[in-house]
Amino acid sequence: MSGITATLTSVLAVLVVALVVRLLVRHRDRVAYASVLAAVGLGVAALGLDPGLELTADVIFLLLLPPIVFQGTIEIDVRELRDDAPLVLVLTLVGLPLAVALLGTVGTVAFGFELSVALLFAAIVLPTDPAAVLSMFEEFDVAERLAVTIEGESLLNDGVAIVVFSTLVATIQASGESVTDIATVAGLSGFAADIAVVGGGGLVIGVVVGLLAHRLVRGLSDSMSVLLVTIAVAYGSFLVVEHYLHLSGVLATVGAGLAMGAHAETHDAMSDPEHTVQEVWDTLAFLVTTVLYVLIGASVELAEFVDHAGLIALAAVLVLLVRAATIYPLVTATNRLLGDSVPTNCQHIMVWSGLHTVVPVALVLAVPDGVAAGRPLETMVFGVAVLSLVVQGLLMPAVLDLTGLAGGDADGTAG
Repeated sequence: MSGITATLTSVLAVLVVALVVRLLVRHRDRVAYASVLAAVGLGVAALGLDPGLELTADVIFLLLLPPIVFQGTIEIDVRELRDDAPLVLVLTLVGLPLAVALLGTVGTVAFGFELSVALLFAAIVLPTDPAAVLSMFEEFDVAERLAVTIEGESLLNDGVAIVVFSTLVATIQASGESVTDIATVAGLSGFAADIAVVGGGGLVIGVVVGLLAHRLVRGLSDSMSVLLVTIAVAYGSFLVVEHYLHLSGVLATVGAGLAMGAHAETHDAMSDPEHTVQEVWDTLAFLVTTVLYVLIGASVELAEFVDHAGLIALAAVLVLLVRAATIYPLVTATNRLLGDSVPTNCQHIMVWSGLHTVVPVALVLAVPDGVAAGRPLETMVFGVAVLSLVVQGLLMPAVLDLTGLAGGDADGTAG
């Protein structure tokens, strides 16, 4: 059997398993499909079965992540996102670096890691993913403002997280295990400059590309032409910006999708070809995330998982606590500055919905050899990814009930 045939067979097998899961949960509104997929993948690992597909950083970043990000951006309500932009930016530009610093500091004691390794682990594991978040809010009817805020944060923080990760790796490789230079005024200034140039530059270029593409598709009358344009924009913006301009490819795709997305609230009414293409992207993102959730569970080294079960559980709890320690004070501070505040019950959901799957897995697989050698970062990150998907995902309906936000209760998002 050729390599391509074996790969296609493996993909088909995963999709068949996903179909069986879908049929079993389709009438169970309180069971998260994504969580069950991850649990099935973990069962595959427990049985010692080889799914025949290997997750690598390049496969995730170059092949799988762009369609997930692009589909999320072209569907999000840009008008609502614009209204919530101050909060989203605070959570991304202040919250994420603060969380990395906090978890990194605590990790030196909790995990026994050197500061450099603890910070690296924090930068890897903390970003929340559009793959996880968007999938979860497709399963449950969540009020629009809350969903848009969480989705907007997840879409933006991936690019910032990758910049933080790259900066930490470069610092560790240049100075060994010492990262104390980052804690200086000059170091923090340079760190902020990297985020501004690499992240902001990628976002701006993506927006320009998206606006140009939007003008182009408005003049096209057939769905296939519009589809080809969107594929070129989604993958092309990532590849060109990431690998040729050395800026943030993820944020370029985010910017392109936000600018190109044809929403009745922000652009003229969508044309029939645009509706058709959006349905194609919905299907593609669904298939990609379906395969990813199964493979994340199946890629867990069960023996390592058991050996480091205590460390994984501690990491999962600390990740949740650190998210809470940044979400509550930052949202509260933002509420005091803005007229339309986010109530406490919505803040609970913002904390609980912080799932850490696709981007953390890709980042830990991208850690260069020799960096964090001997530390079980990969096992910890995969463990946190599975636990966040399975535990937080399956308990999401109960949390929505407890907060009074089940069924998209509009009162839950009132200021």
